[in-house]
Amino acid sequence: MSTTQTSSVLPPTKAWTRLSQWLPSRTSDLDYWWKLTGSHLAKILHAADYSDDEQVDALLFHYHYIVPYLGPSPEHKSSIKWRSAIGVDGGPFEYSWKWNTTSGKPDVRYTLEAISPFSGTPLDPLNHQAGTELLHRVASVVPSIDLTWTNHFLATLFSQDRSKYTTAAANGTHFTTSMMVAAEWLPSGLSMKTYFVPRGLGQGDGSVLMAQWEESIAQLMPTCPARVALHEFLSTNAEGQLLQPGMLAVDNVLPEKSRLKLYFQTPHTNFTSVREIMTLGGRISVPESQLEDLRTLLLAVSGLEPDFPNEQEIPCCKEYSDKDVILDPRILLSGYVYYFDLAPGPEVPQIKLYNPVRRYGPNDRALAEGLTKWMASHGRGEYCGRYISVLEDLAQHRRLEDGKGRQVYVSCAFKAGGELDVTSYLGLEPF
Repeated sequence: MSTTQTSSVLPPTKAWTRLSQWLPSRTSDLDYWWKLTGSHLAKILHAADYSDDEQVDALLFHYHYIVPYLGPSPEHKSSIKWRSAIGVDGGPFEYSWKWNTTSGKPDVRYTLEAISPFSGTPLDPLNHQAGTELLHRVASVVPSIDLTWTNHFLATLFSQDRSKYTTAAANGTHFTTSMMVAAEWLPSGLSMKTYFVPRGLGQGDGSVLMAQWEESIAQLMPTCPARVALHEFLSTNAEGQLLQPGMLAVDNVLPEKSRLKLYFQTPHTNFTSVREIMTLGGRISVPESQLEDLRTLLLAVSGLEPDFPNEQEIPCCKEYSDKDVILDPRILLSGYVYYFDLAPGPEVPQIKLYNPVRRYGPNDRALAEGLTKWMASHGRGEYCGRYISVLEDLAQHRRLEDGKGRQVYVSCAFKAGGELDVTSYLGLEPF
């Protein structure tokens, strides 16, 4: 297959060149997505110091198992009947770069909403069929993939009568993305996650009440101290009461090894709120040094000075407009997002914060410079130049300083060793 000839900041990688010589051309849509996302993925993996063999494995998996589910390409816009909520332009794909520690390398992951010709039709009104098929295909060749929890939430958080969703949509209920899949390439190999945005019936916006979440989760975790602690925080803490459920995710491994991640949105972005939620109202002990690292990181990616008041909300950037966003505004946009990681043993959940930097940060250039400067100042600057080069390569249609959207989220969590776990989420912007 010949590659598309475009100007590129980064040259084609050795793995990409080898595979492009031998992998056959398929349909025009598949060729488009392979040339776009395959070449991106090759460069991201190379920049993150994956070995040649690891790059080849990841790219072959992408070619055979992911590309067939990316739907019609921008070259055939008239054929596009389902717009994904992953990308602000309706694109179904997003990369993530988990930053290196002082002694390690970055990890690469991507998230997609699988799309088929039946997405959004009466046969598949919520677009679950393609994602379920993808996961079962992978599970048939990767023994470590287990879909028990994925099957459970598909059965308990959504009506099994598809006609009810079709009728609700005809009556004005808006349904958008409700199932996504993530592939992560770790030193131990491939891991998969499934994300759900529950869609109910009877609610005008298609949402599912927290009580239904609780009922479904309790069937999997009847005795889970961390779930009890989270419920108490949501019920009794002033900041907890503002958190609105939006999404949940599961690791596709054996149930005894899996963890459940619950995602909530809050309207607040001030650091007083951040401290309260990240410590679960004081139940989780966090060293002040880590809290200060988190505060300075949030300010760095928001383009704000170190003396910005803790009680003040982060200003929304002037260029941002909700009108440009296909994603349901109820989910993962306004304010910060948090996930609470539940496992059967611990007394409290692990917590991660997501800053939607497309909404709150400066332009992509300034945001990246603020983030990499913070990384370098914390002894983690080895991959900063490569990260900037990857961003420039992804944004060939414009300069980084001329807009926003390549960097969608920056997430942060506290690690036991004292460092912050930091991940950058990178938008595709194919449309």
